[in-house]
Amino acid sequence: MKINPKIKAYAIIALIALLIPISINWFTFLAHFFSDGNDTPVNPLEYKILTDSTAAVNKCRLTEIKNISIPEKTCIGGNEYTVTKIEKKAFSYCRRLTNIEIPESVTSFGYSAFENCSNLINIKIPESVTSIGYSAFSGCSSLTHIKLTSNITCINEFTFNNCTNLKIIIIPSSVTSIGYKAFSGCNNLDVIINNSKDSVEIEMDAFKGCKSVRYTINP
Repeated sequence: MKINPKIKAYAIIALIALLIPISINWFTFLAHFFSDGNDTPVNPLEYKILTDSTAAVNKCRLTEIKNISIPEKTCIGGNEYTVTKIEKKAFSYCRRLTNIEIPESVTSFGYSAFENCSNLINIKIPESVTSIGYSAFSGCSSLTHIKLTSNITCINEFTFNNCTNLKIIIIPSSVTSIGYKAFSGCNNLDVIINNSKDSVEIEMDAFKGCKSVRYTINP
């Protein structure tokens, strides 16, 4: 008995529809099976080799991750590398990320590194960091405080734009320039600049919407 081609096609489509959810469930099971039991998969990070001895966090593979600790060293292809950078957009739009630990080996954050991590609460910038790219923390609306180190000389445009829950930030005397809309939209923020007004180049709307801005040194 010949089977109508249309009926055969419908049967194949129905079988595929049944198998797809099963595949997804197995994938979810395996992801949990190979996790460390603390909501953090074994290898959630993708790295990029920079030099013979250094590497960067290129991106976070799991945008739903909540807690993560970046190691000081990582192995790629059997070779060990020191992690010195968080690349551009590495964690951008990881909206469930709440806590991240960064090793002292890291010296720079690329642009938009943590942009729109809207649930990020805890992050400590290591003393080793000398460069933070533009929009690095833009839209991190759950951040309440962050400490800038004395090795930072420039706060780029949009770096903390729309961090609406930031309460206070102390800008160290090492900072000599603050970019366009660097703290724009931080409506609850009190800014303390450990310098005189004449010593810092401030671009337009850098503190637009902030509660207050004051300098600790009078000209």
